[in-house]
Amino acid sequence: MSRKKFTHQELLVLHLCVLILSGTITAYEDGSGVKEVFVTEGSDVLLPCSPSTKQNIEQELFDWRKDGQKNIFVYDAGLHYNNGRAGQDEQFKGRVSHFSDELKHGNASIIIRNTMMADSGDYTCDFPLLQPSIIQKV
Repeated sequence: MSRKKFTHQELLVLHLCVLILSGTITAYEDGSGVKEVFVTEGSDVLLPCSPSTKQNIEQELFDWRKDGQKNIFVYDAGLHYNNGRAGQDEQFKGRVSHFSDELKHGNASIIIRNTMMADSGDYTCDFPLLQPSIIQKV
């Protein structure tokens, strides 16, 4: 597995495959920069994301989407779905969290708890207000 630095023009796309019979959580890069994550249904999964600068993002906006449409998690300078922000897709309510103590280190990763087959898909993390926009492919 090789480690690659990504430009601001690349988009973090994380393909989450939920496997019912798998007993482990594994991830690998397929050569295109897309990281495929396999997880046992009912377990938790970590979806990694951070700007290449590792800058403090506590006062920034970032969002996670599934298949380009479903709102998984939005963080806007401290406001997010777990503390009053509206708009999260019903499928993910109460199952997604972030690492608030890691935002100062540029960590926008999330955890989806109790995964289901319906969670399979492509996940995107974006920082739309950073100039230039921070886009990564994992």
